[in-house]
Parts: sequence; structure tokens; C-alpha cells
Amino acid sequence: MSSLKKIIFVFLFLCIFIAIKLFSIDMPLSKKDYSKGPLFGKNMYIPFLIHYNFDSLSAKSGKKFDFQYHLSTYYIQDEQYKFNEPYPYDPENPTRYYDKANVIRDYESCVSELGFSFNFLDRLQAGINMRIYAYYGGFMDQFIEGFHHAFGFPNGGRQYFLQNQLYINIPNNNGPNMFLDTPTVAFGDIDLWVKYTFFENRYVSLAALGAFKIPTGRFDTLSGSNYPDMAFGLLSDFRPVWFLTFYGQAGIVLPFDFTSYPMFNGLVGLELNPLEIFSINVQMNIKTSPISNNIDWSWNDELGTDFKQYSLPQTNILAGFIFKYKGFRWQFYFEEDAITNQGTDLTVNFTFSHTFSLNPFKINKL
Repeated sequence: MSSLKKIIFVFLFLCIFIAIKLFSIDMPLSKKDYSKGPLFGKNMYIPFLIHYNFDSLSAKSGKKFDFQYHLSTYYIQDEQYKFNEPYPYDPENPTRYYDKANVIRDYESCVSELGFSFNFLDRLQAGINMRIYAYYGGFMDQFIEGFHHAFGFPNGGRQYFLQNQLYINIPNNNGPNMFLDTPTVAFGDIDLWVKYTFFENRYVSLAALGAFKIPTGRFDTLSGSNYPDMAFGLLSDFRPVWFLTFYGQAGIVLPFDFTSYPMFNGLVGLELNPLEIFSINVQMNIKTSPISNNIDWSWNDELGTDFKQYSLPQTNILAGFIFKYKGFRWQFYFEEDAITNQGTDLTVNFTFSHTFSLNPFKINKL
């Protein structure tokens, strides 16, 4: 079990412990709603990021004429190797080499995102998101490898490959290969979305989501698919008690290139929100792959269970926290696919957002 997986399970245990303690507190039924929404972010796994994927929005309505902007930064460290035979290493004395035939993904990247949204009505909100992708060899390989070695965690074969390299080579059966071998900075696709909250009471919010991806990114820089996508889905928030919120999401993404597979996007999340300014969030994002290929991969060495590399759904676990003060919101989370291993090796996100009113009546009063 990797270090990050252990951290995630400890995090889940603490959330459950806090929930049990809070259930023992008798609070008035009129307690204010402190829910702050699920962890907002885009999937940064390469086969998925060139397509639209749901941004983990809350189903809750807002206020008419509210305007929001957000700035988000993603740091991604990712590696995946094939272990072909004969394999030139001695487990007791590993020698670093770089046979590109054995490399699927080996890189770091930093993604900057800017987004805006506006509430035309209390229950009708529309938004736009855009991103810049930077792929590079990296500088964190030595630190991550040393951290795993110091605590006895498996290194996933890192110790046999040269550090701080950039090489991506993902063949697939239903489209051109995803390939990149030079540092790259590129503008990504633009996402347009609209959300309508069609049902809401004190305990439940339900919303419909529609989205369209404008293909401003490029496939050769792994910043887009060169084609638009459409997406439709349902969002739900459940607030059974004042300090606890459950989030659910399900939808479908339809690529217009007609070679990538339609993708299911789902989310289940838990938020502990006993304070107006602070929440702890744990969620799982479930997504099916837009591609398939013939790369063999062993999911469970003990049981000898083999799958194709992209045949399993992605089951990313996100753990983080949210600070909110008046109209300002700060979010931090880390992410890893701890179950099916169909995700980046590590994704860390920091997001700042600000919401304020553009109500002309309020502005005139000022």
C-alpha cells in the first residue's frame, strides 16, 4: 500500500470519528446550512483531460445576479511503466536506464485554470472555464522516490528509470496515439456549462447540468482532442443534519470525434461542515475511459489478475478541505486512484474563488 493510500484511509477514519462525535451534539433544527459544495476540479489523467469532464458542482441554488470567478492550479506527477522481459536490473542493485519501449507516462505538469460563472436567476447558473497546460520533465522525482524509500513504501519501478524525464506514449485502438516527448506549454479547450436547480428544500437540492466543450486545445500537445464534446448530467446535494452533506453526480460525455467512447462521469462525496468557515471533504470520482488498447497490466499480483491498461473505470479518491469567509473560498485537495490505479500518480490542487453580487439595485444603492 502506497504512502498516499495510507494517508487517505487515515483521513477517512478521522472523518468518520468526527461524524460520530458530532452526531452526539444536540443542535436546533434551525441551524444554518454550512455546506460549501464538493471539491471542485478537472480530471488530469491524460486520456481523460483532453475531453470534457464534470467539474464537481454543487446542486444548490445561488442568488440572482451573483458573479463568481476562480483561479485554480494543479500540480501533477505521473509515471507508468511496462515491465518487459528480459528486464535489465538487479533488485538488490538497481541500475537506472531509460528504455522508451517500457515507458507509457513519465512527466510532471502544472495546469493553470481561470473560470467565471453568473447566476441569471436564483436557480439558473452558467459558467466558462479555460486552462493552460505546461508539461515538463520535472524536479520532484528524487523527493518522491526518497520519501517512499525512507518509509518502506513501494516505488512503482521509479528506482530503475532516470529521474526528471518527459516521455508520454499511449497507443490506443480507437484513435491516434497520445504522444509527447518535449516540454510544452499549450492553451487548452474551453468548457461552457449551464446548471438549473429544478428542486430544492431544506434537506435536498437537485439540478440538471448541460455542457459543451469548444476545441481550442490541440491533440499534438495533449491539451485537447481537436473535437468538441457535449455532456448531460444530474447533480444532487443531501443535507440530513446541519454538519453533514452528501454529494452525488452522474452524467454522460459524448465526444464528437466518433472514435472515442462515450464516458460515464459519476461522483459520490461526503462533507463535514460543522463550521461556517471550514469543511473537510472526501469524495470519489468515477469515470469510464474514452480509449482502449492492448497494454497488459496486472491489477493484483497476488491473485494473478490481468487487465488491459485502460479497461477498468477510474475511481479517483480526493481528500481535502475548504475555507470560506463571506464571498471568498479557498480549496486544497490531493488526489490518487487508490483502487483501480487508472489515474495520475499524484494530483494536488489549490483553488481560490470569489463571489459577489452584480445586482443593479444593490449597486445603485452604493
